[in-house]
Amino acid sequence: LAQRQMARTGKDWQKLGGQMTKTGAVMSATVTAPIVALGAVSMKAATEAREGFAQVDAALKSMGSASGKSADDLKLAAKELRSLSTFDDDEILKKVTANLLTFGNVAGAEFDRAQKAAVDLSTRLGQDLQSSTLMVGKALNDPVKGLAALRRVGIQFTADQEAMIKSMVAAGDAAGAQGIMLAELERQFGG
Repeated sequence: LAQRQMARTGKDWQKLGGQMTKTGAVMSATVTAPIVALGAVSMKAATEAREGFAQVDAALKSMGSASGKSADDLKLAAKELRSLSTFDDDEILKKVTANLLTFGNVAGAEFDRAQKAAVDLSTRLGQDLQSSTLMVGKALNDPVKGLAALRRVGIQFTADQEAMIKSMVAAGDAAGAQGIMLAELERQFGG
């Protein structure tokens, strides 16, 4: 009888040990899986950040100081736009900043306003950042032709605004013409 109880106890211990092993494996997977996933997400975010910075740096090198902005200025602006939108700063750097830098006639305060206008336009129209940036950049790079392009997508200017933009461009005040265009974009799509 004692031998049977000991044998039965040994089997119970084996069964209990197997259950504990399974429980330990489940607990290990439950704890380890989120850590591994977090590591993967972190690696992806770091890669995206490097890509965004690399594109901005490449655009700055190819265009020189046309925008009047440094890499640090642009990174800070992207972080500020992130806090005002649903877009990540890496995405803003890659799809807005780097693309806008290729338009050599957009500089200074107008550059900052153009970035915000592209983000606002994307948000309001439900379109991707790159499309909005190219639309805004092309329009501001050549304000007279830009009027027609913006009109085709539903952005309206009064006859007085159009006349002012054309006369400012003719007088060599592209920044003034861009300011009028940006003010209208901000009025229609800002926020």
